[in-house]
Amino acid sequence: MRWLLVPLLLFALLAPRQECPTRPMVPANMVPANMVPANPAAQAKAGDLSSGNLLTPPVRAGSPAAPLGTDRLGRDALCLNQRGLWRSMQLALIVLAFGFLPGAALGLWLAWQRRLPPLSSEIIVLLALVLLLGKEAFRLVLVLGVALLTARLVSVRAATVLRQPFVEGALALGGGTGQVLRRHLLPHLWPSFPVMIATVLSAIFVWLMELGALGFHDQPTLQVAFTDSLDRVQDVQSLPLNADLGQLVSFFRWSWLDTPEQLVWPALLLTLLTLALKDLARWGLQRLGERR
Repeated sequence: MRWLLVPLLLFALLAPRQECPTRPMVPANMVPANMVPANPAAQAKAGDLSSGNLLTPPVRAGSPAAPLGTDRLGRDALCLNQRGLWRSMQLALIVLAFGFLPGAALGLWLAWQRRLPPLSSEIIVLLALVLLLGKEAFRLVLVLGVALLTARLVSVRAATVLRQPFVEGALALGGGTGQVLRRHLLPHLWPSFPVMIATVLSAIFVWLMELGALGFHDQPTLQVAFTDSLDRVQDVQSLPLNADLGQLVSFFRWSWLDTPEQLVWPALLLTLLTLALKDLARWGLQRLGERR
């Protein structure tokens, strides 16, 4: 499934750079230039005006006005998920840039000290940290998760290399730490780094989906309060702004009874990204095995 990375990347690169617009209740060619709709809603077909069947948000998937449906504000789900994919890729690369090198250094130290980390899931640690530190530390928690996972991958690979006869021979002949690291260990680790990066990226997208399902994200939300003449108690809705796919999962899980398909789109994109990166890592491991 690694071939899916190219269309997913192109889909993300073509995402709008501005926030997704809302749709008016009536077709644009029938709205006067000096009239702004009081309530944003999905765009209806021209024939719906005469029959009185105006579309109101959220619009279900399959409508000619919005093939993938809309959210409660009338924003097109295609635009939301396209921007969410772009934001998720940006977030993944940012936390990878800050967490990979410290994790690699920690993994080398653990392997040299013969202390391999326990083979446990990092999501438990991330969830505990998010609960303790709050949403404000969401990116920091992801960076720590990247460092922990990278340390585990590097330490396992480095420990395998350190057990090779040529490394043991170099140590027996008095080779120092720097010499063994520079001449024997790192040359055997460099080819594995792309595979490790693909594995870590796939884990980041899984974390975004899992933490998003639990309501954790780092982007702000817009609070909208509204009421009508029949109910004086205001209804308050939180609308995501500049959201990644994990935040869209967190947002749409509250409206899945009205529009269940809106919860499917971001989860599907994150799943496809994860599977494609895992397949890429598996293919990379096979190529490394063939070179040996």
